[in-house]
Amino acid sequence: MNTIHRSVIWVLLASLALGACAAPASAEDQPTGEPATDTPTALDSTTPQPSATPTVTVLDLEIVEWFEHAIPNLADPSITDTQIEILVHNPNEFPVTVKTQDMEFRLVNASEEVVYTNKAAHFSLWEGTWMLAGDSTGFQICACFETSGMEKQDWETVELSMPIEPARDVIYTLDVEASLGEPLSLAEAHLGGSGIGIPITMTNTSDQALASVPMRVIARDLNGRYIGMPAFGNSVASFTQNILIQPGDSAQGILASEINYYDGPLTYEVAAIGIPASSTADEVPLPSGEPAETWEGIPIMPAAIGGADEGSAYQFTVGATIDEITAFYESELAILGYTLENSEDQGGYTTLYFAQGTSTVLVMIVPLGVISGVVLTMGE
Repeated sequence: MNTIHRSVIWVLLASLALGACAAPASAEDQPTGEPATDTPTALDSTTPQPSATPTVTVLDLEIVEWFEHAIPNLADPSITDTQIEILVHNPNEFPVTVKTQDMEFRLVNASEEVVYTNKAAHFSLWEGTWMLAGDSTGFQICACFETSGMEKQDWETVELSMPIEPARDVIYTLDVEASLGEPLSLAEAHLGGSGIGIPITMTNTSDQALASVPMRVIARDLNGRYIGMPAFGNSVASFTQNILIQPGDSAQGILASEINYYDGPLTYEVAAIGIPASSTADEVPLPSGEPAETWEGIPIMPAAIGGADEGSAYQFTVGATIDEITAFYESELAILGYTLENSEDQGGYTTLYFAQGTSTVLVMIVPLGVISGVVLTMGE
């Protein structure tokens, strides 16, 4: 999956874009969405700068466009809920922090009446909280009238209530390069699954060590219409002490596209930033939390030493060899109906690709002397 350069291990933690469904809120419960009016902090690519002016106004985030598509319901094909892929833009000339806990999307009919609200969404924000100046990113919500027990309503447009404030003390660099290769069939490439894979290459072109390289991919049809966000995630130096992503280091990987609802040809755009390592950070710590018994239904090895749920992946350390870990997951995942499709030794770590229909599990194993680090990720 990834390539190691100069002994740096990059683990790509891909966040899966799945449908979000929340109970509709009443109009009385809707947040006001009033923007903060604090003085923004203008940033260059790496270092916070003094406030530009106390009179700058914070502009609301804008919905640029959206794409609606059906959500197949195999249990009840009569249910015709849909999913909405929404492209949101930050019009401000400075980064903003998004108060995601207070966000709300509203569907509005031709009479300008709110007919549905949803406070749940899947999205990509830098470090999970903020957007760059002039940045655009994808949000995915469910128009789940029927599964919410509501009569389906006609609607004309989407409104957004998403309080924001100037982002303070965010440190990043734009001195990273990210490029995409030609899309490929995961099945034909023997990578597990039956969807589309998007090759990606990322390089630290800055003069400083980076803790991570967050990235996102946006897809459009041949007419330039926004279709959705097939992939987003974070490349990090993981399970490796005293090593970060050094200047000149590169990584290559395959992103499994989450767009399975559009049959036409697509074009892809990638954006990436670098998060510099803290000047006081001497190492990337190993996961130290109490290991879970399972993650997303996948068993964690009983002898695990420390574990951490990263949301889109689970990491743990264990006193076991690559062969022992491989044997464990071959056995346990076979019980769950998965088959080992491919195993690759990539110059210092091993990746195991398991598949069950369109569902995939990737197990990455990194030797760390007397212990091993393991990363579990899942895809559809």
